[in-house]
Amino acid sequence: MDAEVSMRVSLLVPERQGSCGVVDYSLRLAASLAEAGTPVTLARAQRGGRLSLSALRAELRARNTQVLHIQYPMVHYGASLLPLIATQLRSVRTVVTLHEFSQSHVLRRAASMAFSRADALIFTTEPERSVFCRQFRWCRHRARVIPIGSNITPVPPVPFRHSGEICYFGQLRPRRGLEDFLALARLAVGAAPELRFRVLGAIPAGCLRYAQEILSRGAELPNLRCELELPEAEIAARLARTEFAYLPYPDGVSERRSTLLAAVASGALVVTRRGPQTSPAIADAVCLVDSPSEALVALRKLAARPAAQQALRAAAQRWLQGRDWATIAEAHRTLYLRLTGGQG
Repeated sequence: MDAEVSMRVSLLVPERQGSCGVVDYSLRLAASLAEAGTPVTLARAQRGGRLSLSALRAELRARNTQVLHIQYPMVHYGASLLPLIATQLRSVRTVVTLHEFSQSHVLRRAASMAFSRADALIFTTEPERSVFCRQFRWCRHRARVIPIGSNITPVPPVPFRHSGEICYFGQLRPRRGLEDFLALARLAVGAAPELRFRVLGAIPAGCLRYAQEILSRGAELPNLRCELELPEAEIAARLARTEFAYLPYPDGVSERRSTLLAAVASGALVVTRRGPQTSPAIADAVCLVDSPSEALVALRKLAARPAAQQALRAAAQRWLQGRDWATIAEAHRTLYLRLTGGQG
């Protein structure tokens, strides 16, 4: 039997409880692998509404799973040790994708030593891989980079965009830059009344109070509109019509930001903040600023310069190359084949 046909892979994806970008990524990866002819199953690892190692083992035995792929972190893991323990299972080959490491709490980084026993480690950017391998040097030969893709499927190009509209979108949680977005909208009320602002947000578990408090600060702004928990198709439609996206990540823009990918894929021009993991390629594809006041100046200049918009949009599309889901699925398929004895 062909090695790929017999390959049995399970992704650890507990049932959704609130918004989680890593869950969205995992489901998109599963769908993309299936479209490419490599179906995978989802291991829920839950019993009585709780994460359970015995439930996970039962699922893996029932499916005769060869490769267990763990995505970390996820909102639903919480303080559970299940993903750390699952990496130690000897009945399967294990793959771990670490979506965040350098920005994690020191205790979470220490606990990540458990992942060093995985058969393969995936990082979404080279800086993240480098940071991990400096701490766990023995993992270098098992660590690789596979970039993420957008969790939002872009809609076909539209004939026009809403001139002067600026979007923020993503999870409404601390350290995502929403405060700076609201500060920009407030500055624009008097200085740039032609600009309009839109928040497209989802509230993850445990962040309702934060979301309510932060949005209440902008409730009186006449140029701001907030739309929460929209379906993916409606988010994609709005992104396709917005002219700009202001995404002021507090730690700076990098390849691991799925909201950046979604904005660029939609054709919106991205204004954001430089950080230690901002690559030269990204720097060419976005407009970098350090504050809401600088963002306001940059946005007004871009709005008045169609040639500069065209050049920036072209650079952004070049940066997107190789970050489509077909390429991402193929990289995973090759890795799984290698681990199961296929050609790969």
